[in-house]
Amino acid sequence: MLEFVDKILTTLKDNGFPEKKVSLPTEKMYEAADNRGLSFNKVIDQLKQTMDIEVEITDEKIIFAKKMEVTEASDTNPFAGMNQADMMKQAQEMLSKMDPAELKKMQDMFMNMSEEEKEEIMKKGKDLGLV
Repeated sequence: MLEFVDKILTTLKDNGFPEKKVSLPTEKMYEAADNRGLSFNKVIDQLKQTMDIEVEITDEKIIFAKKMEVTEASDTNPFAGMNQADMMKQAQEMLSKMDPAELKKMQDMFMNMSEEEKEEIMKKGKDLGLV
């Protein structure tokens, strides 16, 4: 299996991976694995686990991409890396999808914050041009 994995990695690198996403034909990849007596699904699992590669399989092609590193900021902040207009749009979209109980919970959470915490939130809102 390792020979086949190495061959896939070489092909991906030859086509610009990891800087670019690379796609290969689905049917051809499954056939190539089968011709070597391998399960392509197991090959994909190997790539995902050991090489930090994301794999998306469609009917026509298999898309290989470098797994994005998750930072604490993007883990906890849905707005990380966005500009102000995109942030506003995302926030409005999130609020529109919340049910009334969730909105009430957020309001209650804000009301139970200390004055310092409220001031910090208001400062951040001003910095973003929201207030």
